[in-house]
Amino acid sequence: MNAEKSAKLPIWVKFGYGAAEGANSMIFTNFYLFFMIFLTDVVGIKPALAGGILMIRTLWDAFLDPAIGIWSDKLKWKWGRRRPLLLAVALPYGLVGWLMFTDFNLGKTLTPIYFVAIVFFHSTCFAFLEVPHLSLCAEMTPDYDERTSLNAYRAVWSQIFSIVSGGLTLVLAQYFGKIYGSEKVGWSLMGATLGLSCTPLILLTWRTTRGYELFPETVTVKAKDILDAIRKNPSFLYTVLMYTFGIAGMSVAGAVMAYFLKYIMAFSESKSSVAFGLLFGCTVVWVPAISYVSNKLGKRTAWFIFMGLWTLVQGVGIMLLKPGNVIFYYVLIFFASAGVVGVYMIAWTIMPDVIEVDEFHTGQRREGLHYGFFSFVQKVGAAIALWGVGEVLDWVGYVPNVAQTARALNGIKMLYGWGT
Repeated sequence: MNAEKSAKLPIWVKFGYGAAEGANSMIFTNFYLFFMIFLTDVVGIKPALAGGILMIRTLWDAFLDPAIGIWSDKLKWKWGRRRPLLLAVALPYGLVGWLMFTDFNLGKTLTPIYFVAIVFFHSTCFAFLEVPHLSLCAEMTPDYDERTSLNAYRAVWSQIFSIVSGGLTLVLAQYFGKIYGSEKVGWSLMGATLGLSCTPLILLTWRTTRGYELFPETVTVKAKDILDAIRKNPSFLYTVLMYTFGIAGMSVAGAVMAYFLKYIMAFSESKSSVAFGLLFGCTVVWVPAISYVSNKLGKRTAWFIFMGLWTLVQGVGIMLLKPGNVIFYYVLIFFASAGVVGVYMIAWTIMPDVIEVDEFHTGQRREGLHYGFFSFVQKVGAAIALWGVGEVLDWVGYVPNVAQTARALNGIKMLYGWGT
């Protein structure tokens, strides 16, 4: 907890720091890939209403993030200003992972209200984990390379548990559903299994990072400081915008992929799980490649290279894909995974550098302000994108669990390809 601590961090500290990102990615992946199709195809909520629920959740998260960031910048607890929040959210975060996929059959009117309440709860837990955890990275060491290393550990945890969530969600839901003879029970037990496994991961980060917050000094932060941060630090604005567009595209692709696999590729649950697992599994291959290109050519160049590759895959490759071209689709997934990991990895390694510029101008470490606003803008973009998915599905005439019309199939394909 003091500035004299070595800038170099032990490997076990870096390893432990990344664990909370495993929990974050598990629920994030679970939500963005499967929550909409759970609402439409399992619960029976109309696509436009389901998209609205996702939008509400994401917008609430967007407005909450800056508030938590600014508030945590001002905390003066002897245990740190970020870590106590991780401890407080560990159990609720696991609990909401279960409730999010549990339908209590409350009726046509109360069921949507229940899920709106749950997404508010989920969003609040998510913000109390994400903002302090990300802010903690910039506070643990002043060394540029060590911060990059911390983000690399975080990225590995992220990809591993994205694979777990992407690959196991449908398998577990189907497995438990067969055992108990109920599709809804299957989804609920899946949520409980993945959700509650997040709690020990968050606690691991809380424990291993103890004593490594280097900047516990008093910070004066006001809401108007956000405008000053943008005005005096244009690189912050550029980073926010590039990440926002990347996340918006990923939100569309993630929400529509399950529909694409089910209705266009005609994949079973187990085959879809392989596709989701492959998407996130291949990201592990791309992590060192992105890191290498970033070091050699710079982070900005790396961003354009890997985002360009992802755009080509989705915008051209998916539109050329025909039902039955499974091998071609797997090839596309391999290259698309470069964009999935690149969006997060490159943007989040730039952020600590941006904060250094702000410290030069203000003399204060305001990680919470920057990460909070960063999260706010990209989530507003994601919220609009998710709402748009539901509206388009409704407009093209999507009906759950039946053979789709040509109009609906074309709408799903264009959303998945060009919507990204």
